[in-house]
Amino acid sequence: MSDFNGIIFSEKYTKDYDKTFIILYIVEGLFIILANLFLTIRLFTNRQLRAQKEFIVIGACLFFDVIFGITYFSAGVYRAIVVFVYEKFPLVSMWDCFMTIHNQFFIFITIMAGIVLVFTAIDRFICVFFPIRYIKLHVEYAYMLMFLPYLIILPLWIPAAIGAYENYSVKNFTMNCLMNQALTIDYYVLYRTIRIVSTIGCIFLYLPIFVKMCVRTQSIYNHTKIAPGSTKNGKRLLSMTKTVALITGSTVCLFTVPDLITYFSPFINSNAMYLMNLNKVSFENIENTVQSVNPNFQGVVNLIIFLTTQKCLRDLMFPRSARKTSAMFASRTTRTNHTMIVHQI
Repeated sequence: MSDFNGIIFSEKYTKDYDKTFIILYIVEGLFIILANLFLTIRLFTNRQLRAQKEFIVIGACLFFDVIFGITYFSAGVYRAIVVFVYEKFPLVSMWDCFMTIHNQFFIFITIMAGIVLVFTAIDRFICVFFPIRYIKLHVEYAYMLMFLPYLIILPLWIPAAIGAYENYSVKNFTMNCLMNQALTIDYYVLYRTIRIVSTIGCIFLYLPIFVKMCVRTQSIYNHTKIAPGSTKNGKRLLSMTKTVALITGSTVCLFTVPDLITYFSPFINSNAMYLMNLNKVSFENIENTVQSVNPNFQGVVNLIIFLTTQKCLRDLMFPRSARKTSAMFASRTTRTNHTMIVHQI
C-alpha cells in the first residue's frame, strides 16, 4: 500500500479492472432509463390510462425500472471515473462506499425488487378472486398500493447506515465500492434474504391465481363464442395478470437464483452466471457478476415483456405505428360496411 496526499492506495491497478462491466452498466443502464422513462411519462400523461387501476400498476413497475436503470448507470459512471482518474485503486472505508450514489440505489432496489412484486401480486389476487370489489375500488387504491412499498425502505436503511458509520475510519476496501463493501454482513444478508423470500412468496401467491385464471380463460373463450366482444374486461384481466406473472418469473430467474447461488456457493466459476473469462473468483467478484447479470437482462427483459403483452404500451412506445394501424383498421371497417350495404341492396 502507498500513501499520497492523504490518500491510501492499494496494490491493485485500475488498468487491470474489467471494463466490460463499466460499458454494460452505462450503455444498458442508459437504455433502460430512457425507454422506461418515456413509457412512464406517456402512460401517466394519458388521461384515460392513468384513471385505470391496472395501468397504474404497470406504470409503477415502469417507474421502478427507471430507478433500476439509474442504479447501474450511476455505478458505471462512478467506476469509469475511478478507473480513468487513478492508476491504482484508492482504499476507502465502508462508510465511504455506503455514501456513494450508486450504492444508495443498490440498497433501494435490492429491498424493493421483491416487495414491489409482492404488492403487485396482492393486487392481482384481489382482482382475480374478488372482481366485484376490485371494480368498486377507486384509482387511489392503486396509487397507494404501488407506492406504499417505498415507505418500507427508511426503517431498513437507518440501521444499515449506523452500521456503516461505525466503520468510517477503517479504510480496507477498494474504491470501486461494490454493495457488499457498503454494508455490514448482517444487513447485506438481510437485504438479500428479503428479496429472496418476497419473490419466492410471489410464486406461492400466483399458484391459486394461475388455477383461477385457467378456469376463467376457458369461461371467457366459451362466452366469446356465444357473445363476441362481450368479454373485453375479462381479456384485459388475463393480459394484465399474464404480464405481472412473467415479470415475477423473470425476477425469480435473474435475481433470486443468483442470490441463492451466492448464498450457498460463494466460491464458484462465474461463468455459471455470466459469460466471463474468469476462473475461480472471490465473493467480491461474484457480487460484481451478480450485479452485471441483472442490468443485462432484468431491465431489458421486463421491457420486452411489457411491450409484447400490452398492446396499449406498444401504442405508447410507437405512436406512429399505432396511428397507421388504427387508420388501416378504420379503412377496412369502412370497406366492410360499404360491402354489407351493397349486399343488402
